[in-house]
Amino acid sequence: MPYQRYASLPLDGLTQIASPSLEQGGLNNGEQQPWYWDIEMGLICNATHRRIRLQALKNSEKRFATLFHLSPHMVLLVRIEDGLISEANHWFERLLGWPLNQAIGRTTVELGIWPDPLQRKQFVKKIRSKNASVSMEVSLQGRDGQLHDGILSAQKVELEGEAYLVSTFMDTRKSKEAAQALIDSQERLDLALDSAQMGTWDWDIPSDRLYGSARAAQLHGLPAEPFNESFEAFFEGVPDAERDSMRDTYRTLREGPAGSYQLTYRVPAENNTSRYIESRARLYRDADGVPLRMAGTLLDITEQVEREQRLSASEDKFAKAFHSSPDAITISELATGNYLEVNDGFSRLTGYSSAEVIGRSPYELGIWGQSSQRQALLDEIKEKGRISNREILGRSRRGDLINVEISIEPITINDTPCLLLTARDISQLKTAQAQVRHLAYHDPLTNLPNRALLMDRLSQQTSLHERHDLRAALLFLDLDHFKHINDSLGHPVGDSVLKIITARLEASVRNEDTVARLGGDEFVVLLTGLKGSLEEVTQSVRSTADTLRELLAEPMFLDGQRLQVTPSIGIALLPDHGSTAADLLKRADIALYRAKDCGRNTTQLFDFTMQTAASERMEMESALRTALARNEFSLHFQPQVDARENRIVGAEALLRWQHPQLGAQSPANFIKILEDSGLILEVGAWVLDEACRSFGQLLREGLIDPRTFSLCVNISPRQFLQSDFVERVRHSLLRHHLPCSILKLEVTEGIVIQNLEDTIAKMQQLMALGVSFAMDDFGTGYSSLTHLKRLPVDTLKIDQSFVRDAINAPNDTEIIRAIVAMARSLKIRVVAEGVEQLAQLQFLQSIGCHLYQGYLHSRPVPLAQFRELLRH
Repeated sequence: MPYQRYASLPLDGLTQIASPSLEQGGLNNGEQQPWYWDIEMGLICNATHRRIRLQALKNSEKRFATLFHLSPHMVLLVRIEDGLISEANHWFERLLGWPLNQAIGRTTVELGIWPDPLQRKQFVKKIRSKNASVSMEVSLQGRDGQLHDGILSAQKVELEGEAYLVSTFMDTRKSKEAAQALIDSQERLDLALDSAQMGTWDWDIPSDRLYGSARAAQLHGLPAEPFNESFEAFFEGVPDAERDSMRDTYRTLREGPAGSYQLTYRVPAENNTSRYIESRARLYRDADGVPLRMAGTLLDITEQVEREQRLSASEDKFAKAFHSSPDAITISELATGNYLEVNDGFSRLTGYSSAEVIGRSPYELGIWGQSSQRQALLDEIKEKGRISNREILGRSRRGDLINVEISIEPITINDTPCLLLTARDISQLKTAQAQVRHLAYHDPLTNLPNRALLMDRLSQQTSLHERHDLRAALLFLDLDHFKHINDSLGHPVGDSVLKIITARLEASVRNEDTVARLGGDEFVVLLTGLKGSLEEVTQSVRSTADTLRELLAEPMFLDGQRLQVTPSIGIALLPDHGSTAADLLKRADIALYRAKDCGRNTTQLFDFTMQTAASERMEMESALRTALARNEFSLHFQPQVDARENRIVGAEALLRWQHPQLGAQSPANFIKILEDSGLILEVGAWVLDEACRSFGQLLREGLIDPRTFSLCVNISPRQFLQSDFVERVRHSLLRHHLPCSILKLEVTEGIVIQNLEDTIAKMQQLMALGVSFAMDDFGTGYSSLTHLKRLPVDTLKIDQSFVRDAINAPNDTEIIRAIVAMARSLKIRVVAEGVEQLAQLQFLQSIGCHLYQGYLHSRPVPLAQFRELLRH
């Protein structure tokens, strides 16, 4: 009970907590009372004060709880001693997705709230260095992986004798939205300032809210004050007859390519009349082309419309068409050709005013581009009665030739035979058509012939060979690792590289030859009119190809960076490797593929054995597409051994394929096909899941120690680029109840150099779970040392190509020594691959490398055999 502690107080203690007046033994009337009266009154007074204090405490706690749980921001109470969450408000659950009953009693690290461990470290450091409240901009990660940017504030407090940390997280998303709203408001203000005497409106499409200025409201018969309501509510003020056309206009604008529109509609006015409103607007889209908002102006054009209506009523149909047409319209006498009337369109087209041409003929003015044209047109009119949409050449006052499209209609005016001629300037149309024709056959970036034009010229060469027995050569070029330039430096730099390559290619061939771009980093050079024997032509073409390789490999400097690209080239000869354009291009492509397989930056001449190899590759790819569904894949495990104790400390999971007809296939033959075809995504996911399942069994059988054992799984660059790769790894580990610390993902330099920042971010997210990383085949690429210092790897695997000749090749020996020494200085473990001889192992141990894998200990074996290796 709250008051039990007062029951044991001595009498002198009770009198001490009585009121001062009671302690003096007196009342207000000054009478002296017995001593026990003081005690009783003190107890009563003290109990009353006690109840008041308790009630105040309860009220304070209630207010604190209310503030805690009703705070508009996420609030978290964490015990400093062990970092466990003691309490959190509902915003924690709403923002991060963790139910409170799952979060309380766990740490923020366990929940994965900190996607950036370094950021958490900085925050903790600030808390430890200050006794006052601290704040810091951070990113927190929700249960679904979504990142939330905001300001995290924390204050140390003491509750019931223990130290706690009260943290408040303010999501800054709304402030960013407010900033965007400010930008939108500024745009509306600018538009209003530019549109004096006009109403302005702004429609936020996602929320369907329509903002209107005071003038916009007034134009629609509303009080002259700004409004903000739903778009449908705005439509209530528009007559039914106008709504459908407005909706169609808005729909067409949203769904079509246009970015702006102009629309006139009616609104009710006084005395059952209508006013005409002209609306001009622009549609704004996001980066993906999704409509975000539409903003525009409103103008009362009632007087203009009424004026036009009066004018229209006073004119006949012909006069209106004549004077308002944007085309050039003339009326001339049939007999003499003299002009009787011309409109403004004629003046705009030719540069002559009506006063200069009335009463004169086209011959005097020199308007016909060709003097014989008029008589030919008259003859056609006599035959057909009229002329429609005929293209001719005209001449302006300045002497410029003009492409025009004319129509001629015979008419009679005051009993005089005349000709009504309508002419439209189609110069821009003809130019646009020429550009369209050019774009249809040329690459827009480099202006080189594209595939369509190349195939046409190839077809011409096949015909030329048939008539004149001249050979041709097709050189198919592909830039090695060009994608890395786009990924690391951006597409603008990549485009600049392509333009430089284009210039070098065009400068290296004859005018009669063709340089074409098929797309991406693929170019084709067509060498024509080649004379001589097959041997002579082959030697000449090879020489040209080698010259191109050397020229294209020369360094280039862009934005202060030195870049260098090399080409792989495949060659096919006409007619020796094909007699049709399609066959030649296909076989040059096959030769190019062989050049890439041979290490890139090489030239390969097609031969028909390549065709067989390409067909076999296609058959293998087709078989691989069904292999997973048919359970033809399996995993073998190669032990990783600590030579000091001859103890298995890990294993690498290796993919094996048992073809139903051809038997076991070498990974060297099918792994690259999986990569090139994209099948590696599906198969790689299976490998990861199957490895986790297998080692989950070994863990439950007590054969491995999760604290010291490593399961190594190779990850392809394509897998690592998946946006949900981290979640896939997490799912496999959870599904098979495997500790994250046991998994080590082996990555290659191909992953690193494609997108370094994304790679590091994903690696850090996985490290936060407990997953570790090894750099596979270290030393075989050019970027290992460049990026190693930034990558969170704890293991380097020395490539077996160095280990194989470590005893006999001094260069390989020194490379291995350097790798081991560097790893030791960086406190990174080293595992040697491909150890097959005892002498190799002894050398490795002599320089401090004690972890290895290879045939010296065991080949890769199925799970059952690996289990036996662990037991013995």
